[in-house]
Amino acid sequence: MRNPKILVLDRNTALAEQVQGIADELRPRPEVSVCERVGSVGDVLTDEGPFDVLIAGPSLGTRAGLARLQIIHDELPGMAIVLAFSRRPDASLRDIVRSGSIDLLQLPVDDGELVESVERAVELARKLEKPVATAQAPAAAPLPAMAGGPGRVFTISSATGGCGKTFYATNLAYFLSRHTQLRACIVDLDLQFGEVSTALRLRPRYTIFDALQREDTDEADLQAHIEEYLVTHETGIHVLAAPKEPSEADRINPPDVTRIVEALRNRFDFVIVDTPPALTEIVLAAFDLSDLLYVMATLDLPSVRNMGVFLSTLERLRIPTENIRLVLNKAESDVGIDIDQVTKLFPQGFESVLPYAKEVSRSINLGMPVMAASPNAQISKRMAAAMSTLLPEELRVGVDDGAIDDRPGLFGRLFRRAPAAT
Repeated sequence: MRNPKILVLDRNTALAEQVQGIADELRPRPEVSVCERVGSVGDVLTDEGPFDVLIAGPSLGTRAGLARLQIIHDELPGMAIVLAFSRRPDASLRDIVRSGSIDLLQLPVDDGELVESVERAVELARKLEKPVATAQAPAAAPLPAMAGGPGRVFTISSATGGCGKTFYATNLAYFLSRHTQLRACIVDLDLQFGEVSTALRLRPRYTIFDALQREDTDEADLQAHIEEYLVTHETGIHVLAAPKEPSEADRINPPDVTRIVEALRNRFDFVIVDTPPALTEIVLAAFDLSDLLYVMATLDLPSVRNMGVFLSTLERLRIPTENIRLVLNKAESDVGIDIDQVTKLFPQGFESVLPYAKEVSRSINLGMPVMAASPNAQISKRMAAAMSTLLPEELRVGVDDGAIDDRPGLFGRLFRRAPAAT
């Protein structure tokens, strides 16, 4: 394996000198090149590349600079970009995401943080070099009638908070457990402010942090003892809770997440991962192990816009679109947004369009998934209609997915996607 190559792009040499100074701390030691003239970066990339990582300095923190980075990223999607800035970039978050930057560094930055950022970027660049095609079956295929091999992993994500990720995660776990009679576990990866335990009114004795504090780091040992750190809901759902203290989240890294999810998928038939509203390294580690990725938004302009940015980022990370399902939650009429126009923004279609429902608040107060507390509610039937496509045909019998209202109206127009044929 060749040594990684890093290009530092900035008019000022201070950042390049710092990167060169920490190069000896990286293994394998990278080759570091410097380009001080932004206009010459194309020639450097062509003549001296390929590079694994581009570290863009503060002089690229303008709209024009970010637009240039976007062009570079579009031409060289396998190169990870890190943006270092002295003050907040003079651009929107959308522009920053479009630039392809996978990490942001506030200058001045200490050597330790710089080393960690470069290591993450190099690791991501290596992943991007791998072929996208895998030996996995298409994600749209139904689940097997009986468990066999490692369990399937479903990750619930969003670009903004308040979209109902925890609500959807708990209901998905309940639905799969109830209709397959197989075992389901939820992992709360919102490590600072996780709400799975609260939503189910559980009082976990242990958390994911405790599970990772085991002295024996052997993978087989973690798998053998992982269930000791879970709490079980009365519906049969198992939960690995988020840390009790937000400070403990800083001590959990992406390899830890991989170990936890791998241990659980070898003990459970379904692992549902609830995530924070962000694309952190922790979340990306879960994405790497996921069979299906649910992306949620609510019917408000910031959430819809951010879903678009989120999906564009996933595309740049080469996450197959066929593995992604969209869910629009808390949909209401008369909120100032034409929902038909929203659906047209996402040609892949929405797996579910869920109405705002008072039954959800009532179920949370009861500590129950709404599909268990109010199975005949419209929102429960809508979720069942979409989730039933995960089941083998012989297990769909008896799933009360209800009839979607065919009368002309808001939700009748929105729910265009029929269950996939098997």
